[in-house]
Amino acid sequence: MKTFKLTAASVALVSATTAAAEDWRETFSSVGYGVQSVESQGAALSRYTEFAPYVKDNLGAKLDVYLASNYAGVIQALLGEQIEFMHMGASGYAAAHLQSDGNVEPLVAPKNPDGSIGYHSVMIVRADSDYQSIEDLKGETFAWADPNSTSGYLMPNSSLRSQGINPKEHFGEVVFSGGHEQSVIGLMDKTYEAVVTWTNDPEKHTRGGINMMLERDVIEKDDFRVIWSSEPIPNPVIAARGDLPQDLIDDFQQMLLNLKEKNEKIFRQVARGKSPGFQKVTQEDYAPIVEMRKRMDEWQ
Repeated sequence: MKTFKLTAASVALVSATTAAAEDWRETFSSVGYGVQSVESQGAALSRYTEFAPYVKDNLGAKLDVYLASNYAGVIQALLGEQIEFMHMGASGYAAAHLQSDGNVEPLVAPKNPDGSIGYHSVMIVRADSDYQSIEDLKGETFAWADPNSTSGYLMPNSSLRSQGINPKEHFGEVVFSGGHEQSVIGLMDKTYEAVVTWTNDPEKHTRGGINMMLERDVIEKDDFRVIWSSEPIPNPVIAARGDLPQDLIDDFQQMLLNLKEKNEKIFRQVARGKSPGFQKVTQEDYAPIVEMRKRMDEWQ
């Protein structure tokens, strides 16, 4: 377990461009798993302490978990063949897909209780504020999470612009907080008047960024109010480099599909909340987000 930094001294894992052996374990004694920390670093590290030995026991290969301080770190680690798998939001996946010319394969995403695989971007304000709508926030301070975040930037930015609202002109000051938890903490500290984050359900918050903070008592339900919710976004995806041996990809995918049944506790940690289990996903599930990423340059 280690924090990932993009430097020349970064630990390079075995490249999958070498000829695949009969058993992928002969080439990959360990595999890298990249995660962008959407919560505090300590909380993110503890989330994977049981997952790594579980992978070792079930696949016979060591799992190296790399935490990046931002989404770009995971994307660059994948492109640089320093990791084999990544857990990213839809926009981060779309960026990796575009920058690698499609050399990334989506494997699974957590299902919602109704069987869907979507979640929502939500704009929240403090419960003790007077703000009831986006219009009420004109001229106020507002924070995105990260430029590669679907719910913390891509989706709400696109949605606001489709309504004729240019965030740079509507809000008084617009900043990037550096992450979802940073946004919410800044909101509670009154650094920002409104922020965007993610949840599977704008009312119940049983999975997602808000759920993780509620479970750790970072916030309470009475602390905030949701004033806007997006259309469904494909759930965060666990994906693989497309140039890996197919049996490695298949084995890792099957392990994830069986995780809920075999170990509920570890599954919930990896899935970041309650879920009926992982579901297979394909590039088609994320194609709309890929197209949205292509339009980002128009917003600059």
